[in-house]
Amino acid sequence: MAAISIGNSASRDASSSNNVLPPSAGGELSPELLARYAGPCPRYTSYPTADRFKDLGAARAGSDAGSEPKPWDALQDIQNLSLYVHIPFCRSLCYFCACNKVITQQYGLASSYLDRVLSEAQWYRQKTARAPVTQLHLGGGTPTYLNDGDLTRLVKGLGEIFALSSGDDVEYSVEADPRVLELETLDTLRELGFNRLSMGIQDFNPEVQRAINRICSPKQVRALTEAARERGFGSISYDLIYGLPGQDVASLERTIDTVVGLAPDRIALYHYAHLPHRFKAQRLISSDLIPPPQAKIDMQLAATKRLTEAGYRFLGMDHFARPEDPLSRAAESGNLARNFQGYTLMPADALVGLGASAISYSRDGYWQNHHGQKEYATAIAERGEAIWRGWQMDSDDRERQWLIMELMCHLRLDKREAERRLGAPFAKYFAEDLLRLEPLKADGLLLETPENLVVTDRGRWFLRNIAAAFDRHLHLGASAAQYSRVL
Repeated sequence: MAAISIGNSASRDASSSNNVLPPSAGGELSPELLARYAGPCPRYTSYPTADRFKDLGAARAGSDAGSEPKPWDALQDIQNLSLYVHIPFCRSLCYFCACNKVITQQYGLASSYLDRVLSEAQWYRQKTARAPVTQLHLGGGTPTYLNDGDLTRLVKGLGEIFALSSGDDVEYSVEADPRVLELETLDTLRELGFNRLSMGIQDFNPEVQRAINRICSPKQVRALTEAARERGFGSISYDLIYGLPGQDVASLERTIDTVVGLAPDRIALYHYAHLPHRFKAQRLISSDLIPPPQAKIDMQLAATKRLTEAGYRFLGMDHFARPEDPLSRAAESGNLARNFQGYTLMPADALVGLGASAISYSRDGYWQNHHGQKEYATAIAERGEAIWRGWQMDSDDRERQWLIMELMCHLRLDKREAERRLGAPFAKYFAEDLLRLEPLKADGLLLETPENLVVTDRGRWFLRNIAAAFDRHLHLGASAAQYSRVL
């Protein structure tokens, strides 16, 4: 099993580097401290993490009958629902991308794919009992690969199957490629009820853009951002990546300055994980162009300093938001939640994922569709669903899931509430986990009192490492899964 970056008890002297962030950016944060926790670690968009999922063939065979428990059985009891639709199609290949995608100019493939997605949705009609949908997210790939007619067909078709809600109390979001997004499509999306737009920028440096085969100008992004605001999109977010080929601190700072001038409501600043042995597209990037680890640390420090000085609040887990943005307000009020799309305002009782590779969850566990287009299509034709693997949670999984999400979303864990849920003393139940936290406490990432565990400002940077201390499956050594690095 690969070494997991929880923390190293050696070399804990404070760095003498002057490259330290002010408290408003998350407390004292030195390159030495970042380097210590920079290794591979799960992202915890779920617990247990997706690499633990097992084949659900036996459970799937009894999906509508039989006594074997199935995580989708809990859909019958939900009060509200989130929907995710995976649209894998893209017109061109971005070399850095690790998503489940199909690069094609044959639009007919996308149109027939939607037929299968809507057929799959029918399988859930009775199971969800028309629970109101409070969150809808189109991800990919490039959802705006779809033409306006098919976008309308998809959303209207979902509305005939599920109880799509409307108004200010719902969150309908879509990922978009600014290189191909048309103003007419923005109009269509707003008419369909979408109120959040996320654009993949990555970097504005032309040399970096050429290295990753994703050319996009600030002028394009500005025009789309202004148009989206004029049409009433309530929140606009940009995705940025540091550690890309050819990047350095100076070039990334220029990108950040340009982004700040465009004033998105939210920014996700992700670390590029170069894993060419796993993702074929990344083999088109020369490893010689990838910045070394120390350069990545310097880039993260510089970018975060720039963003926080510009007024963005660091929420943790790569996410920044303006203070007035609802995501920031949710963090302040303790109402932030987390799912497979990251931090969210609209936690629902369950999520139904539609399309190839999509993941669903309920209180009882997770289930994921086949990745491949052929396998997905065959399964839908034969069974009406495409479930491949998943995880049926036990009581320990549920308590650790709750604990991890409390720390990642609310930055605090009430031990007394944990004991109430467990029916056991906190210190005894989590004795081994608490030992793993000692190095993190020594580094000021976490405070422990008799009543609480509290993530410090500095600790916001290391939420993945803190969560990993409580991951029972991770420490059983049952998997050789290779996680992305924290830095």
